[in-house]
Amino acid sequence: MLNDKDVLEAVRRRLEERGDGLKLELPNTAKVTWHALLEGQIVRCVETRTQDERLHYGSIDLSDRPEYDALSHYRLALPKDFTKAQKVTLVRRGSVTERSCDDCSNGKKSCPRCQGRGDLPCEASTVCADCRGIDSCLRCEGAGDRIRDAPDGQQPVGEREVCRRCGALDAACLTCRGRGRTTCTTCEGRGVRDCPDCDRAGTVPHQSCKGAGRTVTWTEATISRKPMIEPVKHPKVGVPYPARELARESGKWHAVRLTRKDTLPEGLTDEFRNLAQSYLAPHEGEIGREATFKHLRLARVEVPQHPHRVYYVFPTDSSPQVVILPSQQRTWQIAAAALGALLVLFLLLRLVS
Repeated sequence: MLNDKDVLEAVRRRLEERGDGLKLELPNTAKVTWHALLEGQIVRCVETRTQDERLHYGSIDLSDRPEYDALSHYRLALPKDFTKAQKVTLVRRGSVTERSCDDCSNGKKSCPRCQGRGDLPCEASTVCADCRGIDSCLRCEGAGDRIRDAPDGQQPVGEREVCRRCGALDAACLTCRGRGRTTCTTCEGRGVRDCPDCDRAGTVPHQSCKGAGRTVTWTEATISRKPMIEPVKHPKVGVPYPARELARESGKWHAVRLTRKDTLPEGLTDEFRNLAQSYLAPHEGEIGREATFKHLRLARVEVPQHPHRVYYVFPTDSSPQVVILPSQQRTWQIAAAALGALLVLFLLLRLVS
């Protein structure tokens, strides 16, 4: 594990490579700040248990569902894969009751609209929609006896029909042919029509049992398990992205994998142990978890002689790697210079235009 002396030596070698040799000492010529990097994820298996009264219309086979006595005491093995959801439906032992409906006959009741007859009264004929029964025939007025003389001016052929009541030519309404009424299209003149509620059956489904004639009630429980995946990243801010990304790619990380309810292994520093433990606090309803961590110490070195640079050092499989980044002050200076250049360019373009 790197210490302050190793870090300063790595920075000194890097400065020598850049032709800028310095004698670095703490705290006079260098300042070292350590960051504990922790990454990974935790997959928790969170369980909820609910119990409800169920009602089913008709028969139902519940024999394939597991039975329980007390829901809180029912034991269900942990899933092999915590990333997959799981749902189990149970039936409380002795709660299944099947009943026949007492208010109907096999799910049917007499149709209230037609009183069980299957049909409804209907007018066999209706007043003609075209002549309204008033001028059904220009000679007999639908009575059958010619009570009028031929009207002045012969009616054009095609607009009137031969009256079926009195036989007058070109005198009757084309629709009713002198009768003044037309046959009902619903009942076709029968005087009764099919009941639309029961479709002539005389019976309708009993609403209380939904036409099934029997009901089944039982107490049902559901055990649901859902994965809760929590990414781990510490610290969330404070370490520049380039330094963290290079450490992620080339750094020598120490990995820790915890399954089920494993505890943290021995040998971890208090720093990383406390960090990891803060993420392992159980969630409400958690019955198990799997965690994968990796950790690494990253050093931040400031050298007063180089106020515009910051050196980040992390361990690798061979030797410590040094990343040189501009300081925050230098970053602001560069941003201000770039903004000033853009402003000058904008003013020049305005003057030219």
